[in-house]
Amino acid sequence: MASAEYYRKQAQLFAQLARVSHDAAVVGRYNGLALDYLAKAHELEPLSFRIRPSVLGDGGSDMDRD
Repeated sequence: MASAEYYRKQAQLFAQLARVSHDAAVVGRYNGLALDYLAKAHELEPLSFRIRPSVLGDGGSDMDRD
């Protein structure tokens, strides 16, 4: 089974190919593939990698003081 990192790299590749293409149909197809690969990577990542650090909190917020 492929890893999340593999799918992220494939997404980057297709996004780069879309940026250099001059054919609108090809750009749409490559962008679609890039999004599909990102979705697959997201499915394979543990939940802890999906949550943004700001959601987790850093314990140093000024709002917690006083």
